[in-house]
Amino acid sequence: MHGAELALKLGSGLMLFHVVPPLPSFDNMSPDRVGSIHQDIVNEFIKQGREILSCTEEKLATYGVRVATSITVGHPAEEICKKVDAGGFDLLVMGSRGLGQIKGYLMGSVSNRVCRHANCPVLIVR
Repeated sequence: MHGAELALKLGSGLMLFHVVPPLPSFDNMSPDRVGSIHQDIVNEFIKQGREILSCTEEKLATYGVRVATSITVGHPAEEICKKVDAGGFDLLVMGSRGLGQIKGYLMGSVSNRVCRHANCPVLIVR
């Protein structure tokens, strides 16, 4: 809840943003079957994302912070940077979820990519 405490001190609001990553391809299934299964899975992830946002929004309400929420589907680092660009935010506060040293080194983490490409300061909370 570091973001809430900071927002309160600065008299700011918060935008809670959740990104559902793209699904891998289903090459071994028929194209007509893939479409419906793929959309069902994406819809379930969107539903879960909304539940996460709603729960977090309720917790933040106890701090008295203004909160808005948004959810989208795409590559997390790209979508976060797009949202920052479009929203004109003063500060991005995001969590750090460790991939482990090897995987993080090979793939790069979302927080690392966002730090390199966001057009505003980024505060990463562990």
